[in-house]
Amino acid sequence: MVEKPLSKREVRQVRLDAEKHLSRALASSTWRGVESTHRRMLEFRGEWEAATGEKLSKAEATILWVSRKLRGSKEIPGISMSTALQYVQNVKSAEKRVGVPLDSQALRDFERSLKRQGALRPQKQALPATEEDVAKAIARERHTDTMLALALAWRGAARVADVTGLKAGDVTRQKDFLAINWSDTKSDPFKLGVTTGIVLPEHLDSILEKKLRRKAPQDRLLATSYRRMSAALKRVRKGLTGHSLRRGAAASLLDAGLSLEEIRRVTRHSSIEALVRYLPAGKIALAAETAAASRKL
Repeated sequence: MVEKPLSKREVRQVRLDAEKHLSRALASSTWRGVESTHRRMLEFRGEWEAATGEKLSKAEATILWVSRKLRGSKEIPGISMSTALQYVQNVKSAEKRVGVPLDSQALRDFERSLKRQGALRPQKQALPATEEDVAKAIARERHTDTMLALALAWRGAARVADVTGLKAGDVTRQKDFLAINWSDTKSDPFKLGVTTGIVLPEHLDSILEKKLRRKAPQDRLLATSYRRMSAALKRVRKGLTGHSLRRGAAASLLDAGLSLEEIRRVTRHSSIEALVRYLPAGKIALAAETAAASRKL
């Protein structure tokens, strides 16, 4: 059968639909993201009080927690000013929802400080990595934990924080693949866990197998960081960061012909609207055009 080309009207409608998805995604701040941020702040507050014996108000805990995240360290990936401001606003939203709004002069001053330092400037999206970029970064990297983290983030379309937070017990070997339980991820605030299957290249699979044998289930699996992974990618192509792995993996799944819902299941985004922020508008429109054309056959 000869494929009938789409009319100009149909093409225009497909593009409008894609733009609608994008605008909804950019405006959305999901309930899950708010609850996840609030839960992590409360966990930090509890850990601080247990370690120091010092009682903190929720406003004080928020300021300390966000400041610590801003500084970053080998163990904690640093965050941007705009993300820091979003964290503060998420905590305030969660407290307001339960009827106890945070009214603290110190917290208001902290918000103003973040805004003065550029939190309201438009944040550049990470440049998507390609499979070739990741392969080169792994080949040039000497640190085995960073090599494994790059591979797991790419194959699992995962956030760097999810990969660096994995424990040895989160990874189990099945017959033909590795089952990874993402037990503490931003899109899973209640820590119910989401398990996905990943197949690693043979040489990396053997390295991971040896590492798993040496570690207890509660041990941290990989001793690497966002900065180290970003540095490995930047040696391959300027502009790449740790988040380029997740964006690039999502784009590669779209190129492979998967639907947005199928990609969402792999990336574990909370909604389609959240997912489309990771995908180029042109590719979404092209995929929609292709799907519409195939339905006409």
